[in-house]
Amino acid sequence: MTIGHFIWTDLSTFDMALARKTYADLFGWSFDGDDSYDFAQDKTQAAAAVFPMPEFLVKINMPSFWMSYVHVEDLDARVEAARRHEGAIIEIEPQPFDEHSRIALVRDPSGAGFTMVEGSSLTPPEGPPQPGHVVRRFHHLPDIALIADFYKDLFGWTFHKTAESPWPVYDIRHPDGSLVAVAEEVPEEIRGKFRYWMPCFAVGSLEQAAEKLSALGGEVTVDLQDGRLMAADPQGAAFMIRALEPEDSSGNRAAPGARLPWKAGLGLLCIWLAVVLDVPLFWGVLFLLWSWPALRTGRADFIEPVRRSTHPLLFWGLTGTWIGLSLWVIAGALGAL
Repeated sequence: MTIGHFIWTDLSTFDMALARKTYADLFGWSFDGDDSYDFAQDKTQAAAAVFPMPEFLVKINMPSFWMSYVHVEDLDARVEAARRHEGAIIEIEPQPFDEHSRIALVRDPSGAGFTMVEGSSLTPPEGPPQPGHVVRRFHHLPDIALIADFYKDLFGWTFHKTAESPWPVYDIRHPDGSLVAVAEEVPEEIRGKFRYWMPCFAVGSLEQAAEKLSALGGEVTVDLQDGRLMAADPQGAAFMIRALEPEDSSGNRAAPGARLPWKAGLGLLCIWLAVVLDVPLFWGVLFLLWSWPALRTGRADFIEPVRRSTHPLLFWGLTGTWIGLSLWVIAGALGAL
């Protein structure tokens, strides 16, 4: 039963041709070619859609964005329930999507937008998740109290804290107990000034997807250090990616950090080899291991995160020091041999 669950995702974009090329290369999607609402297909079915940015959003300089849809039975009743909450905004009143469905766009009291859909026109991809499928949705905001009562009233969702570090994390549960999404009280330096629902797409390889996105003109904005990367496409639309995991095929939630953190293990090994064997070469390798993810993601972790976008001088001071030390130590070690 999909009522009360997210079932669909689409992209409002300024350049349809660029959007098609970006996601065809990144996720392997093909497109129908409809310039008004273009369904993106994986190998067997529709996985998402792209469409031109609505004119009223163009006028307020809204950047390109991904929208998440919740399936509801009585759209008018849900819109009225949302209207009763202080701070909620009905961005688009109930209107036809096509002859089989109706939609309404709502901003919750935190400011995050989502669309409610009534009818049968939009359905989530069936079967085991594939690259390009949404495997989870995340709500990033400063305080869970902004939205907990709102979604409890609207859909019966409940919020259950599952982690306190590196920031509070909450599972969002449907009345039947199933997992709907995850909310995170993420610092503004990571989420930016906006609050939003962000889809997380599956990819075959996180590293290859990050490199491909960069080659396409997009970027990885934040490495969340739990197997997820926050990213932006060439037109600025934000989304997440993570590698497919065994839990995905069973429909269960893949636990954050379930992948083997082999890079951390390699760094730990370098420390022990450098200290116990007194081989400086391993310090050089360790400094390189620190440098590469910092250069790739724009975040240098040294006592605390330092981001290229907000503190460029300190970021480049740290990464430059690591690279310089690595070259110095490795050259010295090789010279000694």
